[in-house]
Amino acid sequence: MDSPAMGLPRTPYRRRLLGRRLPVLLGAALVLALLGPFGTFADLTLPQRLAYWVGLIGLGGLAFELLTLAAARLLRERPEAWRALLAGVALAVAAPMTLAVALLERSLRGKDMLNPLGLAELFVYVVLITLLVSAIPVWLELRDRGLLAAAPSSTPPPAASDPAEAAPAERPEPAFLARLPARLGRDLLALEMEDHYVRAHTAAGSDLILMRLRDAIAELDGLDGMQVHRSHWVAAAAVAGVERKPDGKLVLVLRDGRRVPVSRRYAAAVREAGWAEKTGP
Repeated sequence: MDSPAMGLPRTPYRRRLLGRRLPVLLGAALVLALLGPFGTFADLTLPQRLAYWVGLIGLGGLAFELLTLAAARLLRERPEAWRALLAGVALAVAAPMTLAVALLERSLRGKDMLNPLGLAELFVYVVLITLLVSAIPVWLELRDRGLLAAAPSSTPPPAASDPAEAAPAERPEPAFLARLPARLGRDLLALEMEDHYVRAHTAAGSDLILMRLRDAIAELDGLDGMQVHRSHWVAAAAVAGVERKPDGKLVLVLRDGRRVPVSRRYAAAVREAGWAEKTGP
């Protein structure tokens, strides 16, 4: 749900739009044109059905895209509210699309559905089609943003019958790690701020997560690491070495070869942690 208007790189957005959403919309329009639901098969020729469904699906997809981009601004502040925002977007798209379908039906097929009962019936159909068409791209987007990651179980382990057998309590996993897509694993190396997003770097790759850097750092409580720049956080275990620039500034060299600048504000903390003594991989 990233947007060029929000200052994010254009390539990821175009890749999502062209590689995920447009193929799904065109495929859905083609299937609906071939099947001809809601009486369109009997009343319209194939070219007419193609124009009918491509137009409606395209208009609905555009409205859904614009409303999703607008909702991303709210989601930035409350990522846990994505279900309510997604439901609101679907209903907000369905309402005007219902009126558009009613007008199209009256002008194209002579069906007058501009009455409460007819609009209610159309609204159900529009909501159903909206959910079916948007299900795959929305699921992929939510998965990539880490919003579908399962929350850690809050059920405590059973208590040992003998206190002598009780093992030391394990420290709970930092909440932020549950936001990482499964394909990235849990070996977090660094966080990098990209406008309203955080790019999480792990040993398996990187991805964007919709939240502020300071909120992500707060959710990493218990994981050994620190913020080293206004736009960067680094895990202690990720630091393989340190380079010194001619002006005295430090640059952390991570296990994956990534180089992270250390601002003067955080340089003393980096030295105190002993990171500056690492000479390199």
